[in-house]
Amino acid sequence: MYELKKEKRLCKNREYQIVYRHGKSVVNRLAVLYVLPKSPGQPTRIGFVTGKKIGCAVERNRCRRLMKEVYRLHQHELADGMDLVLIGRSSLKHADYEQAEKSILQLFRRAKVLKKRR
Repeated sequence: MYELKKEKRLCKNREYQIVYRHGKSVVNRLAVLYVLPKSPGQPTRIGFVTGKKIGCAVERNRCRRLMKEVYRLHQHELADGMDLVLIGRSSLKHADYEQAEKSILQLFRRAKVLKKRR
């Protein structure tokens, strides 16, 4: 239920480039979110990126794990039919889980990718 299967991930560089080129971005202090709407019937796919400015591989992997965990626990709240790319910024390496969760959920709300509440 809470796993990130291959059909829900962006896998190829070409897919990332399309989202970067045609998607809209939302930014805050810890992360950047690119959103590209697709047809509503398709599942939402996501990719996680950390650049070399964050630090060594250990720090980049920790940042990616933080982003993936926030997504894993909140993926059921996201609407279907979009491609997302979540990019960690250098201040993410100093953040704990609660800060990362608050920041990423704020990005999701500002990008309007959360499901409508009834």
